[in-house]
Order: sequence, then C-alpha cells, then structure tokens
Amino acid sequence: MDGKADGMTGDLLGLLPPIRRIRGNRLYAADGRRFLDLWLDGGRGILGERDRHARMYAANAADKGLSRPYPGQHDARFRKAVLSCWPGWPGLRLYANEERALAAAARVLGSPAVLSEPVSRGGERGSVALLRPFAPDPAGPVLALPRLPCPAAFAPACLLSRDPSLLAGEGGDTVPQMALVAAARALDSLAGSEREGYGPALWERWDRRMAAFFERRGPWLLASAARERYTEFFRASIEGGALVAPAFDEPCLVPPDFDDGELVKLAAALARAGFGPRDGSVANAAGSGA
Repeated sequence: MDGKADGMTGDLLGLLPPIRRIRGNRLYAADGRRFLDLWLDGGRGILGERDRHARMYAANAADKGLSRPYPGQHDARFRKAVLSCWPGWPGLRLYANEERALAAAARVLGSPAVLSEPVSRGGERGSVALLRPFAPDPAGPVLALPRLPCPAAFAPACLLSRDPSLLAGEGGDTVPQMALVAAARALDSLAGSEREGYGPALWERWDRRMAAFFERRGPWLLASAARERYTEFFRASIEGGALVAPAFDEPCLVPPDFDDGELVKLAAALARAGFGPRDGSVANAAGSGA
C-alpha cells in the first residue's frame, strides 16, 4: 500500500451499476439488482445499519450549524472514544482528511509515510500503521492512522503515536464538530457491536458457505484468488450479487447482516468462474507478489 490513504480503484468500481440507495450493508442499484456490500467503503461501513446512530448525531449537529471547522465542545469526547478503542496509541492529532494526516506523518518521520496494512498476505511493511477494528496493530510503526467506523464524510482523520512527544511539533487541524460528534458515536456503537451480534458466532456462520473463497481473520477477509485473476474474482462477485474490495491488496469484511441465500448465490458465481479450493487459495496469491 502506498502513501495514499484510500487506494480506491475506480476502474473496478465502475463495473458496479449506479446505486440509488444504500441500507446497512446492502446496495440497491438503479437496474433493480441488490448487492451485498463486502467492501463497506474500506471498512468505514463496518457498523452496517447500526451507523444510523452516527448519522442521526451528525444530522443533529448539522441542524445546530456545527458543520464548519471552528473550535467546539466535543473534542474531549472524541479523543476519549479513540483512545478507548486503540489504547496503545496515546498521542493524537486531528486533521481534516487522511491525506493531511499522512503528510504530517511524513514530516514527523522525515521520510514518506507508507501505510502498513494489518490484514495482508504478508508481503508489506509500512512506516505508519493502519488501524482497523478487530485487527491486530501492525508491529513496528510508531505512528498510526485509524480507520474510523463511520462514513468518510463524517470522519475526521487522526494521526496517533505510541509516544505523545513525537507529535509535539504538530498542531493538527480544527475540524467541524459535526464530524467529531458522529465519529465518537460510531466508536461507541463499535464498542457494543459484539454484544449486539457482530462477533465470532456470526463470522463462523459466514465460513460455512464461504471458507473456500475467502481467508478470514476475525471479520476481515482476503479473497482466495491470485493477483492476476483478481479482476475475474471481482466480476464474478458482482455476478453473484456482492461487492468485494476494488483492489487486490485491500481486505473485504464479513457484513453485519446477511442471509444464506445471498451466500449461496455468491458461492455459485465464484465456483462457476473457477474459484475455490482448486484455484490455489491465498497461499498461491501471496506467491504472486502480494
């Protein structure tokens, strides 16, 4: 993964028909088709329909005019929520977006900021840890960028450090209070997500149909496809009624809500395209340069 915060590949996303509505982890297309979202905007949609609380908080803050980047009263609650989720990173600076946070990381490090993906096939080590919910912290980096569980439009960017003194020379940005309110509420929802059913029992139910096509690590998924066949895997997933990550090096995610029929349809489409145990699985994908 390069220094870009998102790495989104529009070429593959362009294979998805226009989306007219999104509810939780399901996409409703203008042509009448429905898709199970396994990408969830790089993990930002991990809460599924439970992100309605964050959206409601954002709407309430917007009604109060808190959509401008002025100082406010919600910084402390947001910081507490972030540090509760990732307690090993006590240093924190806020930025308007991930690009600005990575630029600050490069200044601190004195070298380009390269994200270290915690859910990978083993071939990449970056200088800034990308923190994902339910994934281990990448070992080594002293700076981190958390992927917050809320829509990008409501998500402030954070640069975290293991040693707060590393960020002493960085002032950060003043971000809209609307974003801090929504992101803090999303982190609260994330803290209670396992209690509400998003945990090992659900993830293991996913495996019953899909273990042949994805390697699962917690809720995170790596496609069982070689790099050179990933476009085929993406196309087959669309045929099977699912959206997977639009980049080979980016993980997918067990969605918070799915039914058996959706998984049967996806498994059948992937099998017809030649994927599954005989395709070589993730082990061979790693050998292709991942």
